[in-house]
Amino acid sequence: MKIKDVKCEVYLRKPPQHPDGRTPDTPPGVKELPFSILRIITDEGIEGVHFASAIGFPPRVIPELEVKLIRPELVGRDPFDREWIWQRLWELMRYEDSRKILAAVDNALWDLAGKALGLPVYKLLGAYRDKIKIYASSWRLPTPQHYYDEVIALKKRGVTAYKLHVEPEIVIEACQASRQAGGDDMIIMLDGSSFYSREQALKVGKIIEELNFYWFEEPIPDYDIEGLIMLREKLNIPILATERVKMSMYSIPEYLTRGAVDMVRCDAEISGGITPCKKIADMCNAFGMQCEIHYSGIANLHVECAVENCEFYEMMWPEMRYGLKEYPILDKEGYLHVPQKPGLGVEIDWEVLGEPVEVY
Repeated sequence: MKIKDVKCEVYLRKPPQHPDGRTPDTPPGVKELPFSILRIITDEGIEGVHFASAIGFPPRVIPELEVKLIRPELVGRDPFDREWIWQRLWELMRYEDSRKILAAVDNALWDLAGKALGLPVYKLLGAYRDKIKIYASSWRLPTPQHYYDEVIALKKRGVTAYKLHVEPEIVIEACQASRQAGGDDMIIMLDGSSFYSREQALKVGKIIEELNFYWFEEPIPDYDIEGLIMLREKLNIPILATERVKMSMYSIPEYLTRGAVDMVRCDAEISGGITPCKKIADMCNAFGMQCEIHYSGIANLHVECAVENCEFYEMMWPEMRYGLKEYPILDKEGYLHVPQKPGLGVEIDWEVLGEPVEVY
């Protein structure tokens, strides 16, 4: 089997809308968001697909120049040569932040391999489980009462863990409201989204420690390693970071060896694909550490079900679903079940997407 062609299609969709009518994390006035689908086509008719749904802003679009750059490297190659392809593209694009195109190619190749072999990707990676607990990850809500109400609704749904994204102006009140609604048995986390200075993060961290929060994520920018070390020394709450470090898996060892974090973050899109994401998780496992993989995504779900040291799947709540014919099942106990069909196990609803606005 050989790769015959690589195509990228750009579609438009309306911004994700919260049930209360807001369009979270989308600039005012934006009516449509573009997103890309990368297709790797073989001479045997088997096709691997990377579906990058545009949730939030900026939109996830793969530049045409990048596709034209990587196409000659892929056409004629065996699609099972994933490691060679990843390393070659990393070398080729080392001067750019190339993780987006690396992820698209790598995830599509894993999808293709699973389809060729008749197995879901998590089985190819070495299955550890077939379902994982979710935590509901909030959008930024307008008032502490909104967080309180959301936690109450989640408990009725069977969800046992909740993470806040919240504006700094109401962070303390929102955290207190969430704990009050959740009671002692609800696992609650805070995502700082790099909003805070070291001093502010220390103050917030002390308060959410008293509220028995499970982790403090991205309290300060990932690049501030010295600040992360300071916070870890002064706080008892686990520090989760590295979501957006540059250089993919090659940056993580410094955080591990210097004791900058308690838990590591990675993502099968942000980190450059399933291949480096699995390596990061295994690296953390060798250090006896959790690797809590980021964000809603089918590729991430497959990695999470292939490793032992990841406790949760992050599900944006309410989930903004779009473009697939069916979705992984969330059961009444708060577990998300990984798709069992070959490859990534999902089928794109091409009729819903309509015609692409660009093909290259």
